[in-house]
Amino acid sequence: MEKILMTIRWLPSLIGALLLFFAVSTSQAQQPPFIVSAFGGLFFPSSTEFKDAFKSSSDLIYGGGACLPVQTNLFIIVDYSFFKPEALLNASNDSTISLDERILHIGLLNKQPISPTIFVRLSAGINRITVKQQLSSSQTPTQTAEADRKIGYFGGVGIEELSGDPHVSFFIDLLYDYRRSRQKELYGDFGGLRAVIGAHLYMF
Repeated sequence: MEKILMTIRWLPSLIGALLLFFAVSTSQAQQPPFIVSAFGGLFFPSSTEFKDAFKSSSDLIYGGGACLPVQTNLFIIVDYSFFKPEALLNASNDSTISLDERILHIGLLNKQPISPTIFVRLSAGINRITVKQQLSSSQTPTQTAEADRKIGYFGGVGIEELSGDPHVSFFIDLLYDYRRSRQKELYGDFGGLRAVIGAHLYMF
């Protein structure tokens, strides 16, 4: 167990070294240095308790990131997203519940052309999701619970289309995040399915 924990602690440094290596390699190959992205859409949590608490099966998610080319159609991707739903539990005492999930993705993106301007996107990698839940009311102090910090995984598929501008493309992604918490205060699955629309800005 101790060896596994040590490996996890060193994982961010290892990933950073790999990103630097690939960035230098791609720069020498005279490919675009990186691609900036922004996206937004809906997140459908896997938790069965979410719908009961928030009276909805989804809420908004948004974020941004970057892609570093490795080969012609293969990229290292890094993105960060925010999911912050809130709901009223009881109007008589103004009790509310809020959830704050921040999702970091590090992985690979493969783009396969199906026409000169349209690509199928396949992505997968690891995630790190921080989870904080707050319960508050006019009669009691705010109660905050945070899930243990763990590394999970994600994977998904999408479609990308090049625009008339050579510096911009647009994409639609369906991604699934897996992330379980076994803490008593926040027990359950805090992953889920996201459906987002986004844009890439190619930085030459």
